[in-house]
Amino acid sequence: MRSPNPAVARPSFRRTWLILAALVPFVVRASEAPSTGAPHKEPVPANSKVHHPWAGGVDPRPTVTSITKSKTDTGDQLLLRWSGLTGPYKVQSSSDLQGAPWTAVGDQTTEQSLLLSVPDGNAFFRVQAPPPVYLSESTCRGCHPKAHNGVADTAHAHALDTLKRIGQVGNARCLPCHTVGYGLPGGFVSEAATPLLGGVQCENCHGPGGAHVADPGDLAARPVVSAASMVCGGCHTDFHHPTYDEWLEAGHSRVHPELVTGFMNTNIVAGQARMRACGACHSGGVRLAMLNGAEATPPVDLPAMPSGDVAANTPMTCTVCHTAHEKTPYGAQLRNPPYSTNFFSYSTSTNTNFTLQYQVDVNICAQCHNQRGAAWSSAGRPPHHSPQYNMLIGNIGNAAVVGVDLSALPQSSHREITKQCTHCHTHGHGAENPSEEDPVYTGHSFKPLPENCVPCHTVEEAEAFVTFRQRNTKESIAAVKALLDKWGETKSPEPLRAKYGKLAWEFSSVGQLSTPTNGTTVAGPTSSEQTLIPDEIKKSRFLLYMVEHDGSYGVHNGRFSTGVLNESKKLVEAKLAE
Repeated sequence: MRSPNPAVARPSFRRTWLILAALVPFVVRASEAPSTGAPHKEPVPANSKVHHPWAGGVDPRPTVTSITKSKTDTGDQLLLRWSGLTGPYKVQSSSDLQGAPWTAVGDQTTEQSLLLSVPDGNAFFRVQAPPPVYLSESTCRGCHPKAHNGVADTAHAHALDTLKRIGQVGNARCLPCHTVGYGLPGGFVSEAATPLLGGVQCENCHGPGGAHVADPGDLAARPVVSAASMVCGGCHTDFHHPTYDEWLEAGHSRVHPELVTGFMNTNIVAGQARMRACGACHSGGVRLAMLNGAEATPPVDLPAMPSGDVAANTPMTCTVCHTAHEKTPYGAQLRNPPYSTNFFSYSTSTNTNFTLQYQVDVNICAQCHNQRGAAWSSAGRPPHHSPQYNMLIGNIGNAAVVGVDLSALPQSSHREITKQCTHCHTHGHGAENPSEEDPVYTGHSFKPLPENCVPCHTVEEAEAFVTFRQRNTKESIAAVKALLDKWGETKSPEPLRAKYGKLAWEFSSVGQLSTPTNGTTVAGPTSSEQTLIPDEIKKSRFLLYMVEHDGSYGVHNGRFSTGVLNESKKLVEAKLAE
């Protein structure tokens, strides 16, 4: 089998670690002060303590986050900012990295910023902090028994045993991701010397707990709680298991720009309304808050959503699909099963109770990839671009939702695949000798590769099937649209025909079939004019867009897609025949 992903792109970081607890990513010249920004796609909330993937989980060393230059009454100055877990911090500078001495800049501080004069010539900066104090999960267990007991049954807790089984327990390249704090003072040294620090434990993902245990009331020393995939990405990376690297290339790793603006609206009420409408499936921060019961009693008492910054900068990260603290019946610590056939359509009304709609037994991907409350009677816009699950299982609702009875339509066998979506979209493939040129593929780019169709089909059969099915479906979609256009130009009510012509059948916000470039100047009949469109045409366009917006063009459930398009065609043909 050929490698499905011969060149996995990985983010690179322009950072130079000079000594323990010191990060020096910047050269600052007197004439310029470069701003920071790690060159990866996953954004970082402003208040996050996680800024880059690190082998071992959460990096306990301080990270310089920005250097900005500003003019003041006393001249140009630099504002150095950093993020760290515990202070006090010491800032030092040096003119080069070839042996020049490091000198203190300012006083020791518990703050995470320092204003300083612009240096003459080049300057390197580093921030130092006290060494981390690791305690092991045996200490955390006293106050957090539920989380501890859940993790104890997961593969993470036995990560060191994995190395022992393959004879790599002494491999320094493997140990950072299979133990706690390897390579740092107080961290894992060996199973004999530090037996309590073997395996992946609380402090991998939450940072060293010494300062927190010493003073539980110190908010600044509280363990890190982050939904960022970077927490996982420091270990689940490179050519052996490039899960994070592949995820960075997927749409899940980004929040849609339009929603970023909406979530961060300076009008907090408007921003949170957008979160409730779209955040459950477009923001990991919002969805996790909802899963934690953040919307227990709406609309009477709508609780606060995450901050706009967190909502806008937390995409669909690892913990949205995988639980952090417990083993589940579904494997891979998935929150939901990979297979289900029950109808599901999550309504995005701003006053809808997420908790009442949530169904834990619905397919993990279907939690978001469903028709989102779409019904034939809607007139404002076509169904959301997310009905993949409904099309896969061949159930887009009862007659009240669809407008016609589709229960007798034939179904394809894809709906019965044991793992449904995850079989084709997250099907991993090994490599005989993994390398940068031939990496393992974990499936977290979510691309439906032909290799994923094995063993039911050969790669060649799969490629031929996809080509054939998609060509036929696209031709059928075009044929139905042509009939609707004809109805608009020849049979639609005169007011609509004169004003809109072939667009007389469309929604108020015209769909992509009529505006493939998403032009905003094209408009369909207004809400009041929509009442002039016959129900048969509304049902026909609804069915047409359900197939179109599924995006697989028949691959998910070819027989059902064909049947839906035939029903759509019959509806419009009946109106053309009048």
